[in-house]
This record gives sequence, C-alpha cells and structure tokens, in this order.
Amino acid sequence: MLKQIKIDTKPDGLPITIPAMINEANFEQQIKRFIEIADYNSFDGQLHISLFRACHGGQWTIRILEAIVQELKTPGVELNISQERTTLLPFFTHQLERHKNLAD
Repeated sequence: MLKQIKIDTKPDGLPITIPAMINEANFEQQIKRFIEIADYNSFDGQLHISLFRACHGGQWTIRILEAIVQELKTPGVELNISQERTTLLPFFTHQLERHKNLAD
C-alpha cells in the first residue's frame, strides 16, 4: 500500500508549492510536488526545481532529487500522475546530474 501524503495549503486552500522552510516534516511533500508538477509539464518541473534551488540551495535540492529517483524506481508514495513513473525517471535523473554540477 502506498503512503498518502497531504500537501500543506495556504489559507485560501491552494497548495504550498515552495515552503518558506524545508525540513524532514515536509520533505515527502516536496517529493510529491516535484513529481506531480513535472508530470503535468516537464518545463514547469524544470522551472520549479530551479526556483526551489534559488530559495533553499543545492543541498536540499539534491536530497529531494535523489529521493525522487528512488521513489520512481521503488514506489512508496501515492502520486496523482498521468504517466508511468518509469517515464519520468530520465527527466529526474538528468535533473539530478545537472544540479550536482551547479554551484550555489
């Protein structure tokens, strides 16, 4: 059975895309958000990753991307996506390698 992750929302009910602070408590939420955004549109996914990095730095970004690659290989979280997880794997593998080579 896949783990259900609830995304934190703003007072108006919209999901929080990039939290003010990232920590272990909202880490899995970010894995879910990154994957679902990239599933909807890979360009939006790439922009989201870059914006997240600008807000939280490379260390958190790389940790999340590594966790995403693992999640796509070994499902553990329930996702609302329209394509197979394996279809998203090359995108996130590329993003992980790319972000490992960037300097903050």
